[in-house]
Amino acid sequence: MNAAIVGVGATTFSSESGRSELALAVDAIGAALADAGLDAADVDGMVRYTYDSNGFPALIRALGVRGLRFFSEVPLGGSATCGTIAHAAAAVDAGLASHVVCFRALNGRSGVRLGRAERHLRGGADEVVCAGEQMPGGVYSAPYGLLVPAQVMALWAQRYAWQHGIPLDRLARGLGTVAVTQRGYAQANPRATTYGDPLTLEDYLAGRMIASPLRVFDLCRETDGAVAIVVSRADESRGGVRVLAAAQQLFPYTEALPAYAPDVTATIPPWSTDDFFARAGITRDDVDVLGVYDATTLSVLFALEDFGFCGRGEAIDFVCDGGTTLAGRLPTNTSGGLLSEAHVHGLNIVMEAVQQLRGASTSQVAGAEVALVHSRSASLVLGR
Repeated sequence: MNAAIVGVGATTFSSESGRSELALAVDAIGAALADAGLDAADVDGMVRYTYDSNGFPALIRALGVRGLRFFSEVPLGGSATCGTIAHAAAAVDAGLASHVVCFRALNGRSGVRLGRAERHLRGGADEVVCAGEQMPGGVYSAPYGLLVPAQVMALWAQRYAWQHGIPLDRLARGLGTVAVTQRGYAQANPRATTYGDPLTLEDYLAGRMIASPLRVFDLCRETDGAVAIVVSRADESRGGVRVLAAAQQLFPYTEALPAYAPDVTATIPPWSTDDFFARAGITRDDVDVLGVYDATTLSVLFALEDFGFCGRGEAIDFVCDGGTTLAGRLPTNTSGGLLSEAHVHGLNIVMEAVQQLRGASTSQVAGAEVALVHSRSASLVLGR
């Protein structure tokens, strides 16, 4: 694939931006273009999340973009993360555009809070209507109180523990280790919303239960902020990070019954990983750093097993033995991830993978050459 990420940019991450989502998007895109050595006039493609409030006409006027030859959008929230890069890479590889901007801007704490039921239900006290992209599956679960991601993922965690015979105290230690490890990475990252606020395993275990067995520290941050990525042709870029492979796929967990998929402990089809690595021209042993859309700590365990870095039910041992730390086999979410840096629908995870391959991360993996990013319905392999 003839595509590379040539620029990344972000705003400050906070709980109260005090700014419009359009202003956040413009700032992040401007920073990414400056990082790429490009001007707004060079941009001829854009990819957005369907959840983003910013439309293309408003953005190109605000930025001073002359016009778009290519524009698209990707649904499903966090599952869109790597999909935006996939669309952009395919566009520049096919010659549909030269410089494509992917972006996500949201006031996810001061505005609509994605972790709350308000985005799933509408109606008064006597009428409860399930609406939005959670249809039609949500109609079978939301009226019975299964309203928010934490509740669904708590059911997945219970199933995972039962399926692999893992005692809940052992599960808590594994999930807690993920949370503590990523909070440790955030302490080296001044951009992180938890910078200066370390976490111990004792702190984690004392955290209030949100939906058993998930505690407050198992859940990602609600954040105001924006991230932008610029994708161009690899053969025309100067020092860009190469897109080795990108994939999108829907798996039965997504719809129509996300809470009751045939196997809620798998985020991708078991047959797809070897093919994906082959298309990237690598093996899993070549992966130096991992980025996971960690809506909860559980997502890290699932990703480690889905891609074959651990056997089924063995990810807890891997993380408890330090496998995702900087000194471990596979440093994971080295900016702090959604758990401890920010929730910008995962695009900050892609930005961190780029920084790792540039040698510019705040928690740098020595000699990192290949990064894998996974966002449930989409995945991405980047190479130096």
